[in-house]
Amino acid sequence: MTQLVSRKKLGFGATPLHRHVEPHAFHFLAQRKSFWVAILSLLAFVTGNMIGQHGWQVFWKSVMGHDNDSLIVYTGTVTPIALVPDYTRWKTYGGNAEDHTYREVPQDLLIALPPYSAALSDPKARAIYSVSYMGSYTTGQENSGSHPAVDIRVPIGTPVRSIAAGIVSEVKDATGFGKTVVIRHPNIPDPSRPTQSTVLYSNYAHLSVTYVKEGDIVEKGEQIALSGMTGDATGPHLHFQIDRGDAPWHPYWPFTSEELRAAGYSTTQAVNRGFHADRGTSFTVNPLLYVQAGYAPVLTVVQAASAGSARSSASSISSQTWLSRVQARIAQRRAEYLALQPATTVAVHEAANASSLSSAPQTPPPSSEAAGEVVQRREVVVSRDEELPPAAGTPVASVEITHDGSYSDRGWERVRLTLLDARGNVVTSPMLTRDIVLRASFGSADFQPDALSVLDFANGRAEVSVLPHGRRTLIIEAMPFGSQSQPMRYAK
Repeated sequence: MTQLVSRKKLGFGATPLHRHVEPHAFHFLAQRKSFWVAILSLLAFVTGNMIGQHGWQVFWKSVMGHDNDSLIVYTGTVTPIALVPDYTRWKTYGGNAEDHTYREVPQDLLIALPPYSAALSDPKARAIYSVSYMGSYTTGQENSGSHPAVDIRVPIGTPVRSIAAGIVSEVKDATGFGKTVVIRHPNIPDPSRPTQSTVLYSNYAHLSVTYVKEGDIVEKGEQIALSGMTGDATGPHLHFQIDRGDAPWHPYWPFTSEELRAAGYSTTQAVNRGFHADRGTSFTVNPLLYVQAGYAPVLTVVQAASAGSARSSASSISSQTWLSRVQARIAQRRAEYLALQPATTVAVHEAANASSLSSAPQTPPPSSEAAGEVVQRREVVVSRDEELPPAAGTPVASVEITHDGSYSDRGWERVRLTLLDARGNVVTSPMLTRDIVLRASFGSADFQPDALSVLDFANGRAEVSVLPHGRRTLIIEAMPFGSQSQPMRYAK
């Protein structure tokens, strides 16, 4: 019987002379043009979406779980509304914002949003801006109340656009404000120090329709909503407001319901009386003047971590911590303002406020964030009856505004104000029934402070700091006297 023995046991092996390896599936796919077309199309799609700032922003948020603020690029600002009706011409056709919508306005009657100024001397502008920044519902003039926004009178359905690139922070139905969109703008020029960047929040309220949701990234000029009259609104308009990054909530309002009840005011009464106007000027900026300033992009980049931590801390602070923060902020800005004044002016100001400062609660030292900021507006005293001297003295007929005639890129300029009577003599004991408000009648600038009372003048004179915007010639005007300075020209 034959027994089979395996070759392995006998020490023999069999190997093929030529190894045959089956090609990978990629080998066959690579030979087809459609495969390479698909690969190139995919790469083009990914590259096209990632090459822009928003593509990287979405990618960063999806991978890291949060926004990377350094990827939001500031490219300038635009007004929140592009076109408004020419109300004078529209009225001749029987049209008005109360009874008609934006769609019913004839196209040839639409005009560009008029430039905003404190005086609103242009009749078309006065018809558009019903309440100015820090104005009252009674007169609507700047610094006559504590309204921390500008109300723009427009028909329902007017397109509303984002003033700059940013991230939608909130879309909500806010008490009093109605339908509201809040947009966070990182890496945007600081209005107090335009060469440095900060975080600002633009707010759009009383809307009828919103087109964005929280987390959306919007471009400068992108349509985000339609105007309306939701919330507490007596007529159709857009409530446009810009908050500083350290404001405790958005849209920021300078007083709470509890404070209203304690003071015995209604909301309208509180705004008209300038209730807590100092908070408004501390946590907001003049929105239309900021948009119209046309600040150049800042080269520095704000780190997302610091902005995120500031935002989270602002949303989680208690009411007691918030009040301490407000008081610390106001105290810091008061100290910075007084440090810029002559010794005689400081002495007068300190004496007038000694009683109120001694009774104020002790506040913790201001944070490093607040300490690094330059005051833009002085504190507005609400209860002036207790601090202003009786209406006695020589009436003021005009204000003389003097300066050295030029400015450069070095920063703030010093300007002197002198109170004059009807004969042109200096008034050493002036009688002022209202504040003197400074504005740029030509050009654009920040004033520090931008409103002065009789307490700010020593022997009829006072000095203010002025920060011109850009390189345009600047002419300063003192309201309500209408006195103007000589031109201040840019000099290298």
